[in-house]
Amino acid sequence: MILAGELAPGQRLKIDELATLCDVSHMPIREALRELEGEGVLDVLPHRGATIRGVDARFIANFYDVRGAIEGMLSGCCAERIDAGGIAALTRAAQDVEAAAARRDAEAIVAANRRFHDAISAAADNPEALRMLAQGRVLADALRIRFGYGAGRTEAIVAEHAELVRAIGKRATERAAEIARRHCERARDDLLARLGRPQRDR
Repeated sequence: MILAGELAPGQRLKIDELATLCDVSHMPIREALRELEGEGVLDVLPHRGATIRGVDARFIANFYDVRGAIEGMLSGCCAERIDAGGIAALTRAAQDVEAAAARRDAEAIVAANRRFHDAISAAADNPEALRMLAQGRVLADALRIRFGYGAGRTEAIVAEHAELVRAIGKRATERAAEIARRHCERARDDLLARLGRPQRDR
């Protein structure tokens, strides 16, 4: 519901209302709220309930800067460790992104893009990095679905993914890390531009 924009940043979430809306008991709602708090999506205050974190240009810039550092490291590790099955999974995910981009389907692009980066993360085999990467990811994806992509950005994503797959396939660790970092910088700048906010100086 957050990804779909049905629940917006800053909105207060009440367990009773969510349980009724989702037609479930309070327990799964509480579990979901705890999980989202752990992922940095919610601010939970004692006796005051949960609120979806506000998102501004500073959050987006900081999120993508951290993501770029971690994705760069993971991509380098992936290039060292990936096997033939991992390369096949990565290639399929890249093709899914390309197909979604051709349809101009922002929600499908976000989902396929997540599978692409998850395939890199799986091969890199660093659970601690993945936990850090999860912080704020739902909010960033929700913004992307809501605001879409700038002119030429989806084509650039497809090209950047193809470049990254080639680098990983060649075991070019430093090249893969650099491509991943640059990929995150461009995603950051595009999303900031979609929100009408200034891009971070580089």
